[in-house]
Amino acid sequence: MRNLAIGVAILSILPLLAEGAEAMHVKWENLSMVQGKTVRVFLPGGFVTGKASAVESDALAVDVKKTSDVKTYPKGMLRVPREKLHRLEMQTKGKTGRIVLTSLGTVLGISGGLATAAFGVEGCDIFTCRNDRPIAAGAAWIGIAAAGVAGGYFAGNALDKRWAAIEILP
Repeated sequence: MRNLAIGVAILSILPLLAEGAEAMHVKWENLSMVQGKTVRVFLPGGFVTGKASAVESDALAVDVKKTSDVKTYPKGMLRVPREKLHRLEMQTKGKTGRIVLTSLGTVLGISGGLATAAFGVEGCDIFTCRNDRPIAAGAAWIGIAAAGVAGGYFAGNALDKRWAAIEILP
């Protein structure tokens, strides 16, 4: 029951973690903040997602990894002219989701692994345990605990990724 209460408390704060922020307003001269970051650029007829490799005086160079229109905007290096670029999004990453969900995954994994080892593998009941498969019980406990930790980390990692909107000032 306690684990359920902890889980509900953690899940209740997740919407607060996922809230978006207002768009940043940046002059072209200060756009170097996106260099080396993953960006999503909205262009006429579609969008591209990739790593911003350079901010030049007349264009933003993007190594396109994902595109909405392969014919118009193929994968590879793309120079987005300054006059076509008014808004883009930069991927940012927090750490709260990983901390919270890795902790929750650890608690649930260790608890679930221990319960599986004791009641599933060892065949314990309220009064006795057979204790004839200690290696299998230990392996089950460690495996389920590791799965809980890894699952919590990857879920938190996905939650931590956000897109920050950037509007380019004239």
